Amino acid sequence: MSLIYCFENYTSKVFKLPYLLSLLEDSRKNPYIDIKNIFIGYYYSSAFRIKATSEVEEETRKGILKKRVGNMSDDTIGYGLNNLEVNSTQRVWYMLSKAAKRNGMLRESLFNDYIVGVLDGIEIYSSYKRHCDKCLTRKVQTSKKELIQYYHRAVVLILSGYDFPVPIGMEMVRRGEDEVACGLRLLKRIVKQLGKRFIDIVIGDALYCRANFFNECEKLGVIPGAVLKGNQINLLESAKSLKKLTEPVTKLEEDKEKLKLWDLKEVFWETADKDVRVIWAEREILDRGEDSGDKSFQWIEKKNVFAFSKKIDHVPANVLYSIGRHRWDIDSKIFMDMVKHWHLKHKTLHFEKAYENMLSIKLIAYFIFMFFFFRHINSRRKNKIKSYIQMARILYRSACNNLKPQIILLE
Repeated sequence: MSLIYCFENYTSKVFKLPYLLSLLEDSRKNPYIDIKNIFIGYYYSSAFRIKATSEVEEETRKGILKKRVGNMSDDTIGYGLNNLEVNSTQRVWYMLSKAAKRNGMLRESLFNDYIVGVLDGIEIYSSYKRHCDKCLTRKVQTSKKELIQYYHRAVVLILSGYDFPVPIGMEMVRRGEDEVACGLRLLKRIVKQLGKRFIDIVIGDALYCRANFFNECEKLGVIPGAVLKGNQINLLESAKSLKKLTEPVTKLEEDKEKLKLWDLKEVFWETADKDVRVIWAEREILDRGEDSGDKSFQWIEKKNVFAFSKKIDHVPANVLYSIGRHRWDIDSKIFMDMVKHWHLKHKTLHFEKAYENMLSIKLIAYFIFMFFFFRHINSRRKNKIKSYIQMARILYRSACNNLKPQIILLE
């Protein structure tokens, strides 16, 4: 079976995407092209790394998408996605996440089988001219004058500790709110739709080290954590004082790294009026000097401090430290990849709802594509495909050689 047929079969049988398309809600009256075709067309284009909607239009007219979704213009794609209800797109995402857990794809995480979520924000669009009603604004001082810049920022929730970061939700930052408020809104929606037992722990960067974030997470039944830095100076100083009175619970010395780990189980957080658990790590890494001319190796000191709710006092310190270190997966393994290889910041059709739906569909395509690569293709092959980027090229070539689909995702 060719790779494209294998991909379509996997999408249909494992994740039941043809059924999930029936959940989509279209506000257009008597549309000439069904919203399912538009969704699947953009889904395929994301998996094939097609950058612009104009390229998608060409593929539907005389390329790999002609017999899979039918002919459609980029204006049709934009208009259709702008009339697609965002809630229905999110509903498809929830069902995919439930299917992944039901099929055992979220077992055997790195954190003693705890399901760990990571929250973080990313700026995905900026322009001085093109904007919509949901754009955020800021003033930017140029060399000549002050200009108003329009931009979008989104908060994404991923699951960490697996072969790849698993995105399970996204929320656009609204006017007048900050990233933490948006992240809490996203987390509440995810818990409501997927249940309290879907996520055990959620962690964010230093921005999320706030009393209201910890309190709201505990109300939801999710254990909160965050990077601890100078924005909570009282908590940091209290932890530093306790650290001087205790011995590290872990000492590790390897050829290129030395680690000391302190587990401070009761540190009073004055701002939140509660005790929290602080994991303090001091590392020395053997690396080249910061001076570009100095090629000799030297020991470089690094420090990582994480604050967690006391409700997680039964988890070993080394597991919490691992959770804290994997917080950066969302930056290094998904945001960077999505920007570089999935064209996340490409300035495409900019309508009020279309832009949000396009981002969601792109992340849904990433979700299915990566499970297909890690859990289906490379887990069975003797000669492993080196990277998912290489597989995307092979998948596109396979689609070019098999223009007629074997399994039609559109029912």
